[in-house]
Amino acid sequence: MANRQRKRAQNIIRCFKKAAKLHLIYLVEQKISKIRKSIENTQAPSFLTYEKGKLKVLDSISKNQLLKIEFEQLMLSINTAQISFHDYNNHLDRLLNQIHVISI
Repeated sequence: MANRQRKRAQNIIRCFKKAAKLHLIYLVEQKISKIRKSIENTQAPSFLTYEKGKLKVLDSISKNQLLKIEFEQLMLSINTAQISFHDYNNHLDRLLNQIHVISI
């Protein structure tokens, strides 16, 4: 009898761990959609322009363009498995905080 209770408890713990992982993945997807929504209208930064045959280097970029660059780099690094999922989640939180600071 104790053996059945132990197996049941282990199954509950295992299911809880799986549900926690699925919830974390769901939260990450929500964060990604919020970031994409906020930077979707941001133009891609251009560092070089040509005027009358001359090369002109731009001095600055906007904060939204910087966020777009950081987000693209983050997506590239998670797709190539260069960072852990925990670091990826933390970096998404930082990007969301930066978006919140910019919008205020």
